[in-house]
Amino acid sequence: MRLYLLPPDFNGQNQLTLTGSDCNYMVNVLRLKEGRQITGRDKSGKTYLLTVEKIKKGSCILSVSALEEEVETTDALPGLRPTKTIVLYQCLPKGRKMDEIIKRATEMGVRAIVPVKSKNCVAEPSSSSKTSRYSALVKEAIQQSGSLVPTEVMEPISLEEIPSHFKEHFTQDYCGLFFHQCELEENQKNLLSLLEGAGATVSAFAVVVGPEGGFDDGECSIMINSGLHPILLKTNILRCETAALYAVAAIQTISESL
Repeated sequence: MRLYLLPPDFNGQNQLTLTGSDCNYMVNVLRLKEGRQITGRDKSGKTYLLTVEKIKKGSCILSVSALEEEVETTDALPGLRPTKTIVLYQCLPKGRKMDEIIKRATEMGVRAIVPVKSKNCVAEPSSSSKTSRYSALVKEAIQQSGSLVPTEVMEPISLEEIPSHFKEHFTQDYCGLFFHQCELEENQKNLLSLLEGAGATVSAFAVVVGPEGGFDDGECSIMINSGLHPILLKTNILRCETAALYAVAAIQTISESL
């Protein structure tokens, strides 16, 4: 189902006037005409039925009514909410690769993306301009995909902080794992056996993906000692942005089938 994320200052008023990029999204991207409807969602997750009342040059006026239950709008696509919470801890890659990771992970229904600083990272943690750009990317991806998950990009942390960060912001009961390209333990499990062992009772996953160059031995030891499970992806060597999406897709596919 197509979604429009209502402005942060929206407080339940029954009419909304959109201008600029928001108006462009409604009129030129979604091509909504007067009388057409779309679902809106505010910052708290509450949903509204938005009806296009009037389109003017440079603006459009919407009527807004609260939705007690989901209805089929005139711009409906199937919307699915994953039953498992996945948080992606992505070690900072070079250039604009993080932008692509954020967009794709948001479309896939990842609950949060957390930039991580590790030894092989060349990029620096987010500046205020990056943070603003990341928020815009998340909004665009949610509206494009109709994701029902309120994805957010969180503040950067260090590798050592991952376990405590997950417990503080999400849940104590989770399965943490990190992906790498070499054997670390003699009896190391693959992803399928690990998730089967975790069983259907685990509802949340912390997924750690390295930067270009991966993790060094010391970092792997730190993560193992903190309870994260090493997972060897038995594929070709993947770029970090490919590994992140591969890992999320594999976890979603396997865990949702258990």
